[in-house]
Amino acid sequence: MPVSVAGAYVRSGLFLLTALVLHLTLFSDLRVLGVAPEVPLAIAVTAGLAGGPERGAVAGFAIGLGIDLYLPTLFGLSALIYTVWGYTVGLLEERIFRSAWWINVLVTAAATAGGLLVYAVLGELLGEANLYTDHLYVVMGVAAAYNLVLSLPLLGLWHWSWPRLLGEER
Repeated sequence: MPVSVAGAYVRSGLFLLTALVLHLTLFSDLRVLGVAPEVPLAIAVTAGLAGGPERGAVAGFAIGLGIDLYLPTLFGLSALIYTVWGYTVGLLEERIFRSAWWINVLVTAAATAGGLLVYAVLGELLGEANLYTDHLYVVMGVAAAYNLVLSLPLLGLWHWSWPRLLGEER
């Protein structure tokens, strides 16, 4: 049964809002080696994998802006990184991967580690202190492992949120 465009937007909005609330409440307390899951980055990456570059960019911007409203760091940095990362992963998925589920899982983990590195380097260049530290590589590894586990449920939720709409090629 085809789903209306409005219904897909409502589902996506509810999914993003729920993910943001869960990230800021529940997941921020689930720490391994002092590292919490990077759910917003996983949201952007899996949106790109499930829906292509445009949807990855939109989801990345929305979840990044929500995080930027909460964090006391440089405003817009999360939205910028998550937008670019969601778009890039979506573009790579369209042109290179056309992937099996296990490739999507590995891409999510690798993109998480890479996104955190880019966030730290760009943040330091823009004047945000103490992002690029010795602990960064531990953060990248643990967050990548978390998002490796979260990727399949998130991909499933994106497919629920964005079912094939009329006239859509994907």
